[in-house]
Amino acid sequence: MKRNILYRICGVLFSLSVLAACGLEAQEECLPCNGKLRYTELRLEGTPSAAGLEAPLYLFRRAAGTQDGYLFDRSYTSIADGETLKLPLAELKASDYRFLMVAQPQGREWLSLNTAAGTSFAPGVAWEDLRLECAAGGAAPEGYGGFTDMSGEAILRDGIIRLALTRIAGQVLFDIFRTGGSLSQPESIVSPDVKSVIDRVARIEITYENPTTALRFDENGTLVPAAYAPEPLTQTIEPRATDFRVALPQADRGLGVYDDGLRGSLRMEGAYLLPSDAQLRVKLRFSYYDTTPVCDNGHTEAHSPACFPLRQVALALPAADAGTGLPVGADCYTVNRVGLRCDRIIDIPVGGGIETNFDWQGNGKNAQL
Repeated sequence: MKRNILYRICGVLFSLSVLAACGLEAQEECLPCNGKLRYTELRLEGTPSAAGLEAPLYLFRRAAGTQDGYLFDRSYTSIADGETLKLPLAELKASDYRFLMVAQPQGREWLSLNTAAGTSFAPGVAWEDLRLECAAGGAAPEGYGGFTDMSGEAILRDGIIRLALTRIAGQVLFDIFRTGGSLSQPESIVSPDVKSVIDRVARIEITYENPTTALRFDENGTLVPAAYAPEPLTQTIEPRATDFRVALPQADRGLGVYDDGLRGSLRMEGAYLLPSDAQLRVKLRFSYYDTTPVCDNGHTEAHSPACFPLRQVALALPAADAGTGLPVGADCYTVNRVGLRCDRIIDIPVGGGIETNFDWQGNGKNAQL
């Protein structure tokens, strides 16, 4: 479900002598306050599910009433409910503001703020030059961002700033199931001896080519890709099997059930990734135990995995000759559906066909995580 944070900044103008010891200090020195400050109280509503988030606030300014670009001015340490923010009164009268917040798990930050040239994010950097970067290309579920614009005059008049935070990353999912001939005809596996479509699969390697490594805000305020990883990102899943059969779900390994009414169907959790503009290409490589033993039955006990050679079957999404890749949307699932005309994915090269497509979860629309 979509998780939003609503920051309400409510405040009353007090004299400096009364509130000199209060307020949330900026990381940089406070600008000259000319004897008066505006103190505002932040109220946190609808917190994300993850505890221990660091939520620094970045303040951009421009001259009031102009169309000048916003420049980064200063930042404030992580803000908790009930803390106060102080802004110089003279500055408020002369400025328009843009407030940006990026919230991440404390001690496990995976996004960094830099410039387009790769230099440190520092006062004076233009809004258009801001980049949110994740060098490795792999993202995480807990990471939220959002910004809002407000004039200093409006802050003085209303004393309320609303800032909504949205999950920055999206997740790739893979649904694999037997079909009666097309993806619109899903059905349960047929053989009573098969547990799931990934029976006999020992390892699944998912390779993501061209994952996004940096984001920028476009003219509409939407986060869009600004750079891509030169090397693929790889994810490995090893199903847990009993007698070469893989019972589902295995939540600890990212293996679930696509539809409880479809026996043997699989929903596999792919990586969390930064938003992509249809540049992403995915290859799934299934390493599986062949069905013919090479041990010559020279033992009395049951066959073990060592008795069977490992073979591989690969699947590209989208097809290699497709003109565009897969999109990834912020706070969305990108669902890739794979339909098999057989019970197991290992049977594709021998006795069946395959049909694939991708879609946004929920009838082709961006589905919220």
